[in-house]
Amino acid sequence: MIAALVLAIALFLASVGAHLSILGAGHRMLDARRNFSAKLGVALLVLASHLLVATLFAGGFWLGAELGLGGFDKTPAMSAMDYFYFSLINVTTLGLGDIYPTEHLRVIAGVEALTGFALISCSAQLFWTMMKEGENA
Repeated sequence: MIAALVLAIALFLASVGAHLSILGAGHRMLDARRNFSAKLGVALLVLASHLLVATLFAGGFWLGAELGLGGFDKTPAMSAMDYFYFSLINVTTLGLGDIYPTEHLRVIAGVEALTGFALISCSAQLFWTMMKEGENA
């Protein structure tokens, strides 16, 4: 359980750090230009950031499974795409339930959902700022 928590915290910190760095680049892009193409560029940065977070956690789930922290209830065995799919569904807090973690990997899944909720809120704030600036232009 301690190893799963340490891995989850490391993934959380890496995800938040990467996301905030990317959102910072988006803010700088908006400060330089406030046109429609800049806003589309920021939207692509936000998408890339969320996909990066899902990829980080997918790697964390794979590592946790390799370390014997748990597994996944899925037949046949998990592929790289399955790890990414589960992570993407989990980070968005959608949680379809067709693949689910077992044992201590459930801790990482919970932390990923909390991370996703927080980071989606940060992204929403950036989009709100872009839309608000558009109204005032």
